[in-house]
Amino acid sequence: MISTRSFILNKIPSRLLKKHLLNLLDSIMNWKQLLLGFPFLHRAFQSYLGYPLNLRSPQTFNEQIQVKKLTNRDRLLVQTSDKLLARQYVKQVLGEEEGEKILIPLYFVTDDERKIPFENLPEEYFLKANHFSGGNLLVQKDTDRQFILQKAERWLLNSYGQYFHEWAYRDIPRKLLGEKVLRDQDGKIPMDIKFYCFHGKAKMVVFILDRFGEKKRITTDIDLNPIVGGKTRADIVLSSAPEIKVFPKLVEVAEELSKEFEHVRMDFYCIDEQIYFGEFTHYCASGLTPFDDYRVDWALGQFWKEENKDKSLLEMLEEFDSGNHQNPVRKPIKLEIAV
Repeated sequence: MISTRSFILNKIPSRLLKKHLLNLLDSIMNWKQLLLGFPFLHRAFQSYLGYPLNLRSPQTFNEQIQVKKLTNRDRLLVQTSDKLLARQYVKQVLGEEEGEKILIPLYFVTDDERKIPFENLPEEYFLKANHFSGGNLLVQKDTDRQFILQKAERWLLNSYGQYFHEWAYRDIPRKLLGEKVLRDQDGKIPMDIKFYCFHGKAKMVVFILDRFGEKKRITTDIDLNPIVGGKTRADIVLSSAPEIKVFPKLVEVAEELSKEFEHVRMDFYCIDEQIYFGEFTHYCASGLTPFDDYRVDWALGQFWKEENKDKSLLEMLEEFDSGNHQNPVRKPIKLEIAV
């Protein structure tokens, strides 16, 4: 049975009508869920994480993300979720000169995939959508142009994250951008460095290497002590953090850019001693990806409380172990999705 969204995308000939109908579908879905008390979100949370969602008294990181999605309407979330406006914010906070140094060069910006300047582009670049997380395509010499156009059109037609109430993405004017591909001294895409920041303090770091090959990762606290129980996602787990000469500077920049938010994940890349800004991530995996150890989920959730901002991740994990806290028995349920 064809879903309503698929019918609109595949059967409605008018591009403008498709966009309006998809926006209307998102609005109807959101209002329906709001009036019913977000039953789908509760089912999704239980399905993915295995324990029930508590919106009234959130304790875990993933529960706090749900509350943030449903209640926080700070327009700064919208600005920093927009990949283009986020660049302006980086320069606003760090200063024009310092901000510009860490921004990845752009080749073009357009609101119409038919206006992508293919003839003036290098053999490889990242095609990205500014209005959602994960909207990127590594374009190389042999990438089919029709495939690029079809994917770009879908990005521009669809909002992002509304199925799971990711409010900040809803009203971003949709655009495409062409971004330079960064490569390290070995010719590989540089590692991802993701800082989990709370009230302007970095508490946890995730390093991800070789994203387009045999992916490896490690989760550490801010002092680079390995943390068992992060999100490994079946990747190879490293025994120690990669050596980064400018790591103290990375921490400084992450904390400076995150200071206006109760929580944001700050994503960067680093080649030798050159730091590059990636993005602000306000709704990590929509708060629907389990940590390998519930203790980490709980400990990070406690950093939402400003009184804990000067505590370390190891201290919060010790607090879990010494208190009357228990790992919940995970009871996933089947989740059916049709839109």
